Amino acid sequence: MAFALKSTLALPTRSILFSSRKASGSSPAPRSVLSAPRCLSDDSAAPSNPPTQTMMPRRNVMLTPLVAGIILPGLNFILPLLAHAEEEIPPPKNIIITGANSGIGFNGAAKLAAQGNTVYLACRSLAKAEAAKLKIEEQFAAAGTPLRGRLVPVECDLASIKSIRAFADSWKVSGEPLDVLVCNAGAQFSGQNDEVKRTEDGFEVTVGVNHLGHFLLTNLLLEELEKRPGGRVVVTASEVHDPSSPGGQVGPGGTLGDLGGMIANGKNFAMIDGGLYDAEKAYKDSKLCNILFARELQRRELSRGSGVTVNSFGPGLITRSGFFRNQKPLFVKVFDFAANDIFKVAETVDGGGDCLVYMATSSDLNRRGGLYFNNNLAGFGVHKFEEFEPSIEAQNAEEGKTLWAISEKFVGLNV
Repeated sequence: MAFALKSTLALPTRSILFSSRKASGSSPAPRSVLSAPRCLSDDSAAPSNPPTQTMMPRRNVMLTPLVAGIILPGLNFILPLLAHAEEEIPPPKNIIITGANSGIGFNGAAKLAAQGNTVYLACRSLAKAEAAKLKIEEQFAAAGTPLRGRLVPVECDLASIKSIRAFADSWKVSGEPLDVLVCNAGAQFSGQNDEVKRTEDGFEVTVGVNHLGHFLLTNLLLEELEKRPGGRVVVTASEVHDPSSPGGQVGPGGTLGDLGGMIANGKNFAMIDGGLYDAEKAYKDSKLCNILFARELQRRELSRGSGVTVNSFGPGLITRSGFFRNQKPLFVKVFDFAANDIFKVAETVDGGGDCLVYMATSSDLNRRGGLYFNNNLAGFGVHKFEEFEPSIEAQNAEEGKTLWAISEKFVGLNV
């Protein structure tokens, strides 16, 4: 069964379907899917053959606008909110979102704050975080709607180990509880292959920010999440991690190989697999790292008897979020027009934000971890957000363990 989530006022005829069960063989994607969801049992072991009753419960959930029929510039970020027909909105939570100043991070932050949550806007500078907070508050004020939750701007530069550690230390000192950590920030420099861009600590910037930065941040805050019932880690990945997916088939395919680049060159690696630098492949590799990390972290939490769940998701192809700002402007314009207006394969920022909100707060995911969700095409201009099987390589547990060990060493986790 699938239930429809109505789209924004900007695109009133589009919809996202949230599936209540794993994708079947009729899925538009070319690969198979798992036969049953993974769930957490009381003895903290994932059952080898989970019962079907652990499937997402059937109920209708619809996104409705705050002010029906009113269209104001920029309000697409905040208008759709979750209105539960058969259950109350969950109690307010403390949620950290990295990359909350733009794209689906900004959109999701506004929606989560509208639900009554306290959302920490973790951006690479305090100025960016404060600007995001102000923009969201102005949009709510323009709609004449009170903001039920709180927005807290914080600095966390994922390209700097020093900044990440400083943020994590300040969080622990504050004594604030942490319910959900959304590892959403992302960097990509596709097409810019002239030189290898590096972080403050010397890592190739795409993998450094998208994987290593989030790896360190999550591990530093893990004890805080473990203190809370139902603690969650959500990792924004992408379908392009899979070379057999529609997006993954364009250009070089994502693969870490034998991680030879990291092993041979240490922190000075250019490509994880040791190949020639390719910014587009580096991005795909970083998204593969995201899923390997999420699955390995879930395995570790289960072995520790922790109730923290770790899931990853692909929000779909979103061209109008500023994410492609490092691409050549003419290419971006042509690609954007084709993806949105001709072939209608692109997702909106609002639709991607809905996916983030679902992963962060939906009760459908209570005690269910180690999963990957993808925002697949379900028809012309329609997306279906569903539990989906990641690439074969993303399911390689041994590769996940090796990546963990290398990442741990690179960021000095236990130093």
